Amino acid sequence: MRRLLSIAVTIPICVAAFAQSPAEGHRYLIRLINGDLLEGTFLGEALIADSLPAWRFRTLIGVATIAHREIAELKPLHAAYRHSHRIFIQPTAEPVDGNSFVGLAGLFALYGGLGFQDWLSIVAAHTLLPRVSMAEQLWALNTKFTLLRTTNSISYVTIAVGAQVSSLTARHQILHLYTVASFRGERSCLSGTIFAKVAGDDILTVRAGSWGSVTFGYAAGAVGIGVGLEVRPLARRDLHFLAELWNSDIRSPSRTGLLVGVRLSNSVLALDFGVFWFGYPYAVPAANITWTPL
Repeated sequence: MRRLLSIAVTIPICVAAFAQSPAEGHRYLIRLINGDLLEGTFLGEALIADSLPAWRFRTLIGVATIAHREIAELKPLHAAYRHSHRIFIQPTAEPVDGNSFVGLAGLFALYGGLGFQDWLSIVAAHTLLPRVSMAEQLWALNTKFTLLRTTNSISYVTIAVGAQVSSLTARHQILHLYTVASFRGERSCLSGTIFAKVAGDDILTVRAGSWGSVTFGYAAGAVGIGVGLEVRPLARRDLHFLAELWNSDIRSPSRTGLLVGVRLSNSVLALDFGVFWFGYPYAVPAANITWTPL
């Protein structure tokens, strides 16, 4: 009786997990019915003892032949990690890819994003600073078009272009255009970005109510660069090390910033913690939380 109950429970799980057959050469996250997790490249169909349907995967420990009935869930690797569209704040070339998310940056900025298929990503943010009028709150709207992804399923290159409109106050809006290329390996992602300010005043003022104001120069036509790195250690699927380096105007080395941080994540939540450094003594702690329910 216990054996029959086990089979009755396993069958619907497997039917749900295998609604779509895996594609040869693609990477998957494999969760077995005993709770173990494996990551592997699908090689093809197989039979165990000439009659038991199975699949073959290339994994870190060699080629594994796993019976269908031993697999509780089979998920494409990109669907298991849905935060690949950004490093910390820098966008990668990878799309949001049909997902949608909401997040909170620090304690003062609400943001969210939508992905349309695998080519269009839209992300918007708005600050929620206390004792600051709506006219002085900051907001941004970023639209990214992913143009190209190479077909290698293990390591691949993605290229995207995009535009971002930012409002520093009701009087000051600026427009950036950018292009970004990302190389993703088995456990890492390296992104490089070139961006340019193409519209907006050369002298900008940021006001924050009773908190004060800051005035700075940022000339139209300024070209900046950014580099981002994300690395996942071999022993942990939920931990990622993050680093970003950017310069907003390559003619001025002093306009360079650095971020180092960590990310704890699963397929739904991501918690980011880091430190921005803008030159001594300007080190600022930062934190993000994002929720990707869909």
